[in-house]
Amino acid sequence: MLRIAIDGPSGAGKSSVAKSVAKKLGIIYVDTGALYRTIGLYMLNHGIDTKDRDAVVSRLNDFKLELTFVDGNQVILLDGSDVGDYIRTPEVSMAASNVSAINEVREFLLKTQQDIADKNSVIMDGRDIGTVIIPNAEIKIFLTASIESRAKRRFEELKAKGQEVSFDKVYTEMLERDKNDSSRDIAPCKKADDAILLDNSSLTAEQTTEKVLKIVKRYKKKNRNFYMKAYSVLAAPIRFFQRIKPIGLENIPAEKGFIICSNHIAAKDVVMIAVSYPRQIRFIGKKELFSVPLLGWIIKKLGAISLDRSGGNVNALKASIEIAKQGESIAIFPQGHRYPGVDPSTTDIKTGAGFIAYHSGADILPVCIKTKNSKYTLFGRIQVIFGKPIRNSELGFDKGGSDEYTLATRRIFNEVLRLGGYNSLPELGEGDKS
Repeated sequence: MLRIAIDGPSGAGKSSVAKSVAKKLGIIYVDTGALYRTIGLYMLNHGIDTKDRDAVVSRLNDFKLELTFVDGNQVILLDGSDVGDYIRTPEVSMAASNVSAINEVREFLLKTQQDIADKNSVIMDGRDIGTVIIPNAEIKIFLTASIESRAKRRFEELKAKGQEVSFDKVYTEMLERDKNDSSRDIAPCKKADDAILLDNSSLTAEQTTEKVLKIVKRYKKKNRNFYMKAYSVLAAPIRFFQRIKPIGLENIPAEKGFIICSNHIAAKDVVMIAVSYPRQIRFIGKKELFSVPLLGWIIKKLGAISLDRSGGNVNALKASIEIAKQGESIAIFPQGHRYPGVDPSTTDIKTGAGFIAYHSGADILPVCIKTKNSKYTLFGRIQVIFGKPIRNSELGFDKGGSDEYTLATRRIFNEVLRLGGYNSLPELGEGDKS
């Protein structure tokens, strides 16, 4: 799971850059400022002075605020209606600055934002993301620019939307908002101690995006180093004491990444594969593991991806696709569940492997964990058998769709079964493909 916090003053380009980075990384973008803008819009529409704390607080339970995602894009509903660009006017910007200085408003929105970050890989932008909202974010960036540059950008943005506004007014309002945001007692806009300062006064939005992506790349490289250091220390002893014998390592090219597909016997399969494969693998883990003290920290450092089994599978799939696109290796268990002591050819399989393969274009590395009676025993030998890669072009994809994902996953899993000497999956009957 990867959480990126981008803080900084108004007009620094946080939102546009965060959206672009989210799209390139395949993660969720959360515009936290839009939540405050929406509350500011509500107060303005109802004649509430946004500097009147008591009046604002008294109306917080009078409206319904919903944050949803449509095709990965954030949509905010106020009493059931999409607020759209109504929240992007200078008046609403000032109202947002006023209401965001009210502690009760911040508490009203805090849990919503933190819940999203706990369940997903996200990029959030605002004023206090790295200091208050997600202080444990893996990457923190403080994005800033000169007041002249920021005012010019905002002025051009408003003109492009057809709004009649003068540069002097935009400049003056931005100065006032900077003062409000940086001097307020509650969650002021300031750089977190461990945040990276990025001044984009002379950079375009595209150049700023590239700078942020380079920061992410450095973070991932650092994590890979952590993974490989752990591998160099632990892999050999674990293989020795667990009596693990890797077979077919010659089938693994030195650099290329794969979607690694294996049968699933028990939770320790992750360790069995990890200590047998000579490079970093990204595994998917249920989100509850990430909140376990120490364990959560370790699996984050090892690059694990959080899976919300209550309904967040889509985000895990998107993250997996992006990882595979970037040439990293990611492990998938097509059976979906553990089946100790069961012939894997008799189990059900899911279609996630085919889905990820189609959308990422990555090749497949089949792996079979072979144990006595298809389960782990105290002193039993364990074989981790790596097969020859299956090229993506061999999976028969045309236009995608559930039928193709099903057939591709079965093709993959049958190769896993062949490695272990098991029978193939039974033939599909009519109506079984989807």
